[in-house]
Amino acid sequence: MLDTVTGWLSEPSPNLIYLVPALAFLESCAGIGLFVSGVFLLSTTTLLYTSDSASLSVILALGFSGALLGDHSGYMVGRLWGVRVWETPWLRNREQTRARIQIKLGRSAPMTLCVGRLIPLLRSMTPIVAGVSGMPWRKFLACDLLACTIWVSGLYLILTNLPQSFFK
Repeated sequence: MLDTVTGWLSEPSPNLIYLVPALAFLESCAGIGLFVSGVFLLSTTTLLYTSDSASLSVILALGFSGALLGDHSGYMVGRLWGVRVWETPWLRNREQTRARIQIKLGRSAPMTLCVGRLIPLLRSMTPIVAGVSGMPWRKFLACDLLACTIWVSGLYLILTNLPQSFFK
């Protein structure tokens, strides 16, 4: 059994690379992101990087793309559903979180979206609030590009430093 696991970890499937954008999308997707942990993405990307199954630039580009699409799905849900989003049962109990995000979005949208991208609970909610609040799409796109760039930079730092910490 141990040999099977060790063999799989040393030679992961080439199709594993497709999980990177899917997991990045799911962890930031409207609603779904509350239930999908970033640990899955981090584990997958670490496995791909340490086994040389994919280049770091491909991993980061796919993660960035998935995160950007996930954020935009939340923004579109907010724009299309409007305030009805908050009537859904799983968001009805998060009144305080919504109010805090809306206040911070009003003060500084770029900072709020960047910080929201880095905090797991807020990651999938911040784009929804941006859409509900009527933030123009171009402004959201600019802020989200910055937020995803900061996020993927953090992923880069983790991938390049984490394996060295464990495999010394």
